[in-house]
Amino acid sequence: MAANNKANVSTTRGVKGGYLFSAPLETAGAPTSSTYQPSTWLTNGNPPQDWECLGYIPTDGFTESVSRDNSDPIQDINLDNLDEPLGSATETIRVALMEVKRHTLGTIYGHTNVTDASGVIEVKHDWGNSEEHYQYVFLLELKDQRYWTKYIPDGKVTEVGDFTGNKTTVAQREVTITYNADNDGVGCYDWYDSTETS
Repeated sequence: MAANNKANVSTTRGVKGGYLFSAPLETAGAPTSSTYQPSTWLTNGNPPQDWECLGYIPTDGFTESVSRDNSDPIQDINLDNLDEPLGSATETIRVALMEVKRHTLGTIYGHTNVTDASGVIEVKHDWGNSEEHYQYVFLLELKDQRYWTKYIPDGKVTEVGDFTGNKTTVAQREVTITYNADNDGVGCYDWYDSTETS
């Protein structure tokens, strides 16, 4: 049995220079278990073609949640449990977006509702035209330069938080992204640098 190891306990930070990216579903270049490290996935600090940086997120970081809906057990006439049917699970990630730019605003309001032309960003609050499926990548760092990449192959913004505008609050808006299963039934992939295998 292995002993406790402090190297496996860490806070989470974003990779400097860019740590949250998105792209339409069919866009090539998503990370894999062999390309998840920032030095491999990024080229000169840039993501693959057609992947966009969503910009800064605040010190609160992000919150990932799982909501399980367990089905009632199958019972016989004596109320003995015969089987536990599989329930369903919904997984989401909640994150605030801080930058006021086209792609970030498109994530919040729907990309077809946001344009940037001739020095003017226009946002249409057309919520019936905002439900888009996108891929998302979080490039994260644990202590001692251990990397952690989170890849959501199919995510949809299902909730938009309140916006408060004043002179002391950063202009930001929180979104909740719900994971949808890919062709293999997976909603999210996490890759971490290991301290136990090389």
